[in-house]
Amino acid sequence: MNDLERMKYFYSNKETDEWSLLNCYPLFIDFKQTFIMTKILKNVKLETAKFLDIGAGEGNFILKMFSLGIKTENTVAVEYLETRYKKLLEKIPNIHIINDDFLNVKLSRKYDIITLIAVLTSITDNDIRYNIIEKSLKQLSEGSKLIIYDYFDEDELYLSEDYRALSLNKIKKIATNYKVEIYKKVYLKSRYAKGLCKLHLQCFIPLFECIKIFNDNYNFVVITDER
Repeated sequence: MNDLERMKYFYSNKETDEWSLLNCYPLFIDFKQTFIMTKILKNVKLETAKFLDIGAGEGNFILKMFSLGIKTENTVAVEYLETRYKKLLEKIPNIHIINDDFLNVKLSRKYDIITLIAVLTSITDNDIRYNIIEKSLKQLSEGSKLIIYDYFDEDELYLSEDYRALSLNKIKKIATNYKVEIYKKVYLKSRYAKGLCKLHLQCFIPLFECIKIFNDNYNFVVITDER
C-alpha cells in the first residue's frame, strides 16, 4: 500500500471531530488559529487576494478564511480524498474545487495566499510532502505567502503509523530564497485539551499550557516571496 492509498483508507475510517456541548475542543482550536491568522495576514489585501487551499478537507479552514475577508470567487481548493471532496462540494459549492493529487494538478495562475493546514504530517513519504512544498512555492506570486500549520520535529518523528512530523530545517533549505517566519503558539496535547473541554474545564487549558511536558509542537510557518 503506497502513501496515498494509506491516506484514503485511514481517512475513510476517521470520524469527523465536530464541535458539540460535550466537546468544544475544535471551537477552542479554531479561536487560537483565527487569532494567529489575523496576525499573519494583517498586511494582506484579503478582499482581492487569490487563495489556494491544498488538502482542503471538508472546507473548515476555507470558511475561516472567508470570515477574515477572502472572497469565494478568488478561492481554489485541492482535495485528493473523494469522500472529503464530496463533503466540501456540498458545504461550499460556489468555489473552484479540484479532486486530485496536488502534485498532478496543473495550475495556470499564481496565488497570493497558499495554505497547507495539518496536511503534510498525514503524508509519511518525505519525497511527496517536501515536493508539495516545492511546488507550492512555485505557485506564489510576488510578495505572497505559503502558510503551513503542522507538527514540527527535526528528527521527523513518527507520531503514529499515520502521522510523521516535519523538519523545519528541511523546509528552510527548500525555501532558501524566501523569508521564513515561525509563529509559535503553545498547544496543549489534544488528549489533555479534549478531556478538559469535555469536563467543561477549558478555562484551565492556558494554565496547563504553561507546563512544557503537556504541550505539542504545533506551529504556523509562513514562507513569503519577497522578490
